[in-house]
Amino acid sequence: MREVLRRLNLSAKHLILLDKFLAEKDNEYRRIEEKLERMGEDYIDFCRELYFGGVKTRGNPPLGSRQMILSDIFQYIITSRGYYLAARDANYKRKFVKIVMYLVNQWLIMDCFGPRESSNLRKELMSTLKERIGEDNFFEARDNYHISRFEETLEYDDDLIPKPPNPQPPNSSILDTYDSLFPKIRGGPIEILVYLYLLQRRLGFVVSLLTQQRLISGDRVITPPDILLLRSKGEVIGLEIGRGKEKQSVDFSLVTGIPTFSVDLVEKQPFRCDGCGRWIIYCDRVIELYSENGVPENHKHVIYCKDCPYFNEGTCPNIICYTHLTNRYGETRKARYHFRCLEPKKRKEILSNLSENPEILVAYYPLVEGLEKFPEE
Repeated sequence: MREVLRRLNLSAKHLILLDKFLAEKDNEYRRIEEKLERMGEDYIDFCRELYFGGVKTRGNPPLGSRQMILSDIFQYIITSRGYYLAARDANYKRKFVKIVMYLVNQWLIMDCFGPRESSNLRKELMSTLKERIGEDNFFEARDNYHISRFEETLEYDDDLIPKPPNPQPPNSSILDTYDSLFPKIRGGPIEILVYLYLLQRRLGFVVSLLTQQRLISGDRVITPPDILLLRSKGEVIGLEIGRGKEKQSVDFSLVTGIPTFSVDLVEKQPFRCDGCGRWIIYCDRVIELYSENGVPENHKHVIYCKDCPYFNEGTCPNIICYTHLTNRYGETRKARYHFRCLEPKKRKEILSNLSENPEILVAYYPLVEGLEKFPEE
């Protein structure tokens, strides 16, 4: 991701240098800049759509929407610029899928300091962001509630992990405050993984609206679905990623006449390890197979780790174990674990019985639920 962000920074630097030079050397350019500045808060509100320190929600001015802004920028990089790599030819599309899968893994790892074992690093990260960005920008909303919640979150030593698996998470204001420091974790990666899945199949031409969640017609504004599929004979279908937005989808369909339905990843991926509390990332083998071969035959969404060339007698760090165990909170339930997080004795027991029970150690393809039999074109 570092090179991606370096080049994003170069683009911003290039535009800044152009702006600075023209403001110094061209009177007409400078006069227009002065007109923008005289617009005061109206112009600043426009600029705040690119960064604004406040709480995480998109639609509650003046508190800001940092989480959504960061997520939109990251998704723009993938769906509006990096996408042109995929559009070159089939070989480059495979490379695009592989790169984006690794970027998704890094996106999930951003939330790695939620467990209490990493609370010192979590505090260091929070303090670093506040210091390097500067309090004037970091707390631009000047909202005492948010500043107080940030300080409260900074002092919190226990797990910043929601339910499930945490049976007694901190109150939502603390979780939301920490969450607001990142591009939306879990929701954002899911949206990109669904997007990748659609690019892998011939269900229609994929139009991403992930970064355009408001459409305008005169004085009317509607919220579109995340994806449009343009199919043959003028057929258009809307896909909303995730559940709980049925009313939004119905409203869009009533206005436009475009049928819309919700989709999600199989088995509610990605998974959080019940042992260490970190997100479980996608393994190298899945990324290799998915980028090279696309959606697997019969929509089979798992591979058995024992058959993987990287299994290495169970030492691969990305093996997922789906079993009944007592998790980090003392609760016994069937859940996903990093195999590496299990006690050595339990790992040895599972490995000794693996030939009879291969489905206990698996890796998952990020396939979309409900589209298995959707007709291709």
